[in-house]
Amino acid sequence: MDLSSIDISAAGMRVQRQRMDLAAANLANVDTTSVREESLPSEDGRQEIRHIPYRRQVAAVVCDTNGLPSLVVTEDASAFREEQQPGHPHATAAGTVYYPNVDPMVEMVDLISASRAYEANLTAVEVAKSMHQSALRILA
Repeated sequence: MDLSSIDISAAGMRVQRQRMDLAAANLANVDTTSVREESLPSEDGRQEIRHIPYRRQVAAVVCDTNGLPSLVVTEDASAFREEQQPGHPHATAAGTVYYPNVDPMVEMVDLISASRAYEANLTAVEVAKSMHQSALRILA
């Protein structure tokens, strides 16, 4: 398959937009302490409902079957942030609240990085378009 520079840059722009969406979703869920519940045995042998917080989504850019960039999204397996808040509705019996493993500073850096990469791909599209127009003027 013969890919043009515009096709490659457009695919790159799509990937960077998805990265920006992912960083925005992570930032929006920075304090989401419960996306689902699990029943786990407590230290005294009784079943305890544990609230599972939002888990950070991580993007990896890979090449698809056509050689174009695409995005694979996985969950960050790092530990949740723990805080002692006995009165919180999602606290464990010991008073621990688990918060998402989202660091707003990391997400902002990812957001800026994706934004710059998007702009670079847009510039490449504009340059390719200009070159095509110049070639058509020469042929005309």
